[in-house]
Amino acid sequence: MSNFEFLENLGIQIKENRLKLHDVEDSLSNVNVQLHEIPLKRSTESTFAKMIGVGYDDKLVELEKAKEQLERTKTDLRNIIDKDINTFISEVSSPNLIIPLDASPKIVDGKTVYKYRDNSKFQNVFDILCEMLGLSSPLVVKDVMLSPTEIVIAVKDEFEAKQKFINSLHEIQNTLLIKKR
Repeated sequence: MSNFEFLENLGIQIKENRLKLHDVEDSLSNVNVQLHEIPLKRSTESTFAKMIGVGYDDKLVELEKAKEQLERTKTDLRNIIDKDINTFISEVSSPNLIIPLDASPKIVDGKTVYKYRDNSKFQNVFDILCEMLGLSSPLVVKDVMLSPTEIVIAVKDEFEAKQKFINSLHEIQNTLLIKKR
């Protein structure tokens, strides 16, 4: 059974792993720069160290090991992120998706407004969803505005609002399934 709480936690995990990946890529870039500079400086540095009577600390082997480790970590993080994104798409696209809306909407300015139960907020779900769809938040699909705090439907008839909501959600799900392929 798919639910927004799971998706929110998955969204947090995706964001955290992306930050880690960014940090690993920065570290890898720094290591690559150092690896590039060592051959250029090695002769001078080793000769200077010999002249002043100290040992030359050749960091080439250490940096190559660090590079290998960072590349493995980068690959692992990318695989985890890809897997989590596929899970996210599968869960959002599931016909069993549970969206914890209060059953009784409010009519505000001629629009039907559904709040999430317990005043829940799903910022990470919508951040990832908007990114995948290439849209900005809040998502607006066929007279339905979906946001981390509420869903607003541009009609005041509750039955028509439910129909519009279902249709817009199906459109989002179908778009995600197409992107997944």
